Formats: sequence, structure tokens, C-alpha cells
Amino acid sequence: MMWLNGQFVAENDAAISVQDRGFLLGDGLFETMCATNGKVKWLSRHINRLSQSIEKLDEFSVSTPNQAELADIIAHLCQDIATPHAVIRLTVSRGQGGLGLMPGGVMDGVVLITAKPFDMAKGAGPLSLSVSARIRRNPWSVASRIKSLNYLDNIAARQEAALHGAEDALILTQDGFVGETTIANIFALRGRLLQTAGDQSGIFAGLARDEIIDWAQSIDLEICYDPLSVAELSPADVVFVCNALRGARLVREIDGQVLAPSQNGLEIYNKIAKHLENSIRGGS
Repeated sequence: MMWLNGQFVAENDAAISVQDRGFLLGDGLFETMCATNGKVKWLSRHINRLSQSIEKLDEFSVSTPNQAELADIIAHLCQDIATPHAVIRLTVSRGQGGLGLMPGGVMDGVVLITAKPFDMAKGAGPLSLSVSARIRRNPWSVASRIKSLNYLDNIAARQEAALHGAEDALILTQDGFVGETTIANIFALRGRLLQTAGDQSGIFAGLARDEIIDWAQSIDLEICYDPLSVAELSPADVVFVCNALRGARLVREIDGQVLAPSQNGLEIYNKIAKHLENSIRGGS
């Protein structure tokens, strides 16, 4: 079961036009959310980010459900999910019509909401990364600041990482500094200094990253956005990634080099991870 343009439909009965620009050009947006027992605790944050992304795109006027409507849709979709946690994806396409790249005359925007079981245990252990030699983040790209349907850079980087036996790719900024992974932001802790790439570096500044930055200052950590080299990750007290679906996750190795987090680093990481888990899922 899924929700498509105002109606609940069976997956086999759902249909989107072959002229849809989301399908043809990646002309659309999405949000991925974690639902626990049928509720998304960060729902308002995801809705606000989607609205902000829509505002960055000219002539993108697709109407999406409001927060109360979206909460009801998600609760209904989760009734068929056997696990307590579910992955909710809200996909929005500009619609169909218009020849070429210009979206003039586009109509019938698409709003699709799906729910799938989320196995919390899968991929919960420490992460192995491989530095991508193919992909760099582009600070001038509109796509770097929104959740675009065009994910080819991330797909290519993930495939490259798999060829090197790593679970995910570490994507560098245009200047060759630490950026992010294909699906998560990355932090390095050195003493009481918590470092991550700045908003203007071409990374996608995620909701979990924002939450960590806000909360970390309450435990007297200093946030730093100075450029960070890959070589500086190895001696850090701890390195971890985060996103709004999985939460926080330790980085075990980078390009085959095993990291050795300090006891102090692990203690601070555990506090951050616990806070983020409680914030995303309410401690469930």
C-alpha cells in the first residue's frame, strides 16, 4: 500500500506518467523519515526542509499534505508494517509536460508516500569508508542544498566504495577536504572540539547534523567548521557519521586504515548517539 496524489493505492496499481519530469530528468525532491510505531517524531522538521527546498526551485508549485494530513497518512501506511520502525519516503515531482529542460506548461505534479520496514540491527555496527576518487562536492550546485531525485553522484561514489570493499564512500569537498558520505554527515572529535564540514562546502547539511551541533554545545563542546583533511581523521578521538534515519554511527576504518578512538572520545560519542536516538525515536 502507498499514497499517491491523494489516494491510497496498492503498489501494483500505482501509476506515474512516462512524461513525468521526475522520471525523465530527476526534477523533484524527496524526504526520508524514520517512523516508530506509526509516528515520525521529526515530521515538522522534514516538512519544513521540503518546503525550503521547494522555495529554492523556480516554478515548482506541487501541493503537499499538511502536517496533520501527513501524520494520518503515515499512520495508515504503517498499519501494514510488521516491525516497530519504518522508513517513510515522501517523493515530490514537478509533474509532466514541457519539452526539454524548461518547465513551462508543466502540470499534474506527483506526490508519493511509501512505508517500508526498517531493520534497526542491519548496518548498526561501525562503518568502513573509502575515499572517493571520482566524486567531489560542488558548492555552487543547487542539488547540493536540496534532497534532489538525481542521486547519480552518490550512486557512483557508493559503487566505487563497494569495489574497494567499503560500506560507504567518503566524499571530499572541491578543495579536497573531508565533506560527507553518500547518505550521512561526518564529525571528528578532538578533545572538546567537534569538527564538521561547513554549510558552504557543498555538503548537504542534514537534520541530524543540525541536532548534534545544537545539542553538543550544551555539553560544552566547541563546534568547528574549519577544513579537515583525511589525514587528520586518524588521530582524532573519535570519528562518526549521522543521518535522520539511522542516527549516529562510529567510523571503524578509512581506506583500510583502522581508527583507534580514545576512551574520552567514545564516552562523548555515546552521549551524542544516545541523545540523537532519543530525539529521532523517543528512546524506543
